Amino acid sequence: MRICNKKKYIVGLSGGPDSIYLLDNLIKKVNVNKIIACHVNYNFRKDSTTDMLICKKYCEKNKIKLLIKNINIDYDNLKKNFEAWAREERYDFFLDQLEKNNFDKILIAHNMNDDIETYLMQKQKKALSSYFGIKKETFYKDKKVMRPIIDTKKSQILKYLKENNIDYATDSTNCDIKYFRNSIRATLNEDDFIKLLEEKNLKNLELNKINIEIKKILAGQLKQAHFNRDESFNQRLLFSFLEQKGFGQIFYSRKKNTLKETIKQIKSTKSFVRVKIENLLLIKDRQNIYCIDLFNYEVLDKQINDLTEKDLKNFEPSINLKDFDGSLIITNDWQKHKLDLLYNNKKLSEFYKKNKTSYYKRYFQPIIYDKKNKIIKNIMN
Repeated sequence: MRICNKKKYIVGLSGGPDSIYLLDNLIKKVNVNKIIACHVNYNFRKDSTTDMLICKKYCEKNKIKLLIKNINIDYDNLKKNFEAWAREERYDFFLDQLEKNNFDKILIAHNMNDDIETYLMQKQKKALSSYFGIKKETFYKDKKVMRPIIDTKKSQILKYLKENNIDYATDSTNCDIKYFRNSIRATLNEDDFIKLLEEKNLKNLELNKINIEIKKILAGQLKQAHFNRDESFNQRLLFSFLEQKGFGQIFYSRKKNTLKETIKQIKSTKSFVRVKIENLLLIKDRQNIYCIDLFNYEVLDKQINDLTEKDLKNFEPSINLKDFDGSLIITNDWQKHKLDLLYNNKKLSEFYKKNKTSYYKRYFQPIIYDKKNKIIKNIMN
């Protein structure tokens, strides 16, 4: 295990064989004053306290600082996927301690078996992963996360712990094959790892080429024409676009059908398409694809005098409102008013059609009108 002995580390300690192995090898190379072990007790399993006690016993024996986060909630009311929620809880805890103690890196005890299991799960699910398997180094909220034992087999870990008479916890749910990962684990044979790693690495090389191509596309304006490839590429492209715009979380727990249906809408011959999913409003504006975050956007139809600073963020900053009577109405609700407001003696819809006004632009273009005679007072571009 290669590690820099000058850095300070937060170590995720579950009490299981992998994290105990990682910590035991770490203290041989790094002074214990530069190590903080962090344990999260979810109180989800009946035997979870046993895991915590094993962590305490090991750390006391080796004079390692141990920090414990105890979680006591009613899991019947948990709306999120437990594994995703639990991961976020512990990583936020590790990150919090990293920053509080001014430490350098977070260490996680994923091993080679975890890497292979993850790859096989992704393969079976046909997941739109940005990487197959588990990376040796990643970032969590801009902080480096390292996995020093990712090249170590589970059998090597268990052998080491047995030979050194080191106690560890066993997760009672690991044998329950109703969990997808456990069903994969049950059929895993370490003799196949060399072949599987070669296969995984080849897939990552192919995936890297695709990711580079998608990155080039997303450096410019995403267009309908970009969705002219096979289904897998198109889905990766859309997902990457949405993730880049901050909407990835919406799709992490959704089925691929959501992406498929959205792509179907994008490829439609209609010049204007809107797809609303939670706080995402995806717009096909002729050939261009845009997103609006509905958490930060509000449809307005009110007097200029009543506008707040927050309201102004819903309009493009191209107009000086001081030039208008404060009793006039300002709106961005173009869909509501396109047929009842007049601009240059014609319906607003006719102006939009003649000028081929961008559909996306309409959401932010201020429309100032007289409520009584329904006439638009500002210049529309």
